[in-house]
Amino acid sequence: MKQITVSAPGKLILLGEHAVVYGKPAIIVSVAKRCFVTLTPRNDKTIKIVSENQDQVLDYPEFIISKTLEYFHKKLTLGFDLSINSQIPINGGMGSSSALAVSIAGAVSLFLGQKFDKEKINAIAYLAEQKKHGNPSGGDNSTCCFGGLVWFRKETPDLKIISQLPFNIHEKITNNFLTIFTGTPKESTKEMVNIVEELYKKRPKFIQSIFNRQESLVRELLPALKNGDEDVIIKCIRQSEKNLEHLGVVPPFVKLGIQKIEKIGGAAKICGAGGRTKGGGILLAYHKNRKELETLLEFHKFDFSPITLASEGVRQEL
Repeated sequence: MKQITVSAPGKLILLGEHAVVYGKPAIIVSVAKRCFVTLTPRNDKTIKIVSENQDQVLDYPEFIISKTLEYFHKKLTLGFDLSINSQIPINGGMGSSSALAVSIAGAVSLFLGQKFDKEKINAIAYLAEQKKHGNPSGGDNSTCCFGGLVWFRKETPDLKIISQLPFNIHEKITNNFLTIFTGTPKESTKEMVNIVEELYKKRPKFIQSIFNRQESLVRELLPALKNGDEDVIIKCIRQSEKNLEHLGVVPPFVKLGIQKIEKIGGAAKICGAGGRTKGGGILLAYHKNRKELETLLEFHKFDFSPITLASEGVRQEL
């Protein structure tokens, strides 16, 4: 059997993080940073995993492999070397673990002689993500798997609406988005999801009202992305960020950075589970004049980069 290489994109949540775990919709978009997995067959039963990313923990890839074998009711007769090379920041809110799960599930599926079925690859990736994050929505792995602009809603644990939206982000606004890296959160995604869950148990009406506002903003943002309505986009991002601050998932120094962006007419919000005490992962920022935003970020020495949105989903590299 020949060497197999599979890649999957990272993702950003444009709107709806945390609320999506509780049945509210989210708009998620794939990004042009990819995780590449190369599987090389061996002549013995050994499985060897190596990563070019020094901060990559290798027990998770082992678990993804075992879940893939379990899903297809297969046992290995021969082993393989698995090499990981990811462009996606780890623990930054860009779906690094989801892209890894999708890529490995895709590569191992092909190794087992299965068809490259995105539905099955996504199902395996979700099983792996449940182990890693506790109670994830499934939106991250779905976007990394299918790519593009995705409407996601979990109706019940067994019923999820995953729809690739039939339009792209308006070309007028695609170049005005930036990502800002605020540092790796001290807390894991699982810990942040649990923090919100505990808050929900203590103040159910208050937290539910936040989730309801998030849903309204998601629905308002959708046509604005299609039509290029910048004022609505900025408003939705700002209000969503305030809701996330009420959930306690935005670190204090990250709030200060966001306030600086808002003062010059822009907007920014966390794009993942967030954090409490240290970094907040990736921020998504928008400004009508990207150069003005870049000038501000350079002055304050923020770590930022342009971002290409709505890239292709999981694929076999030829």
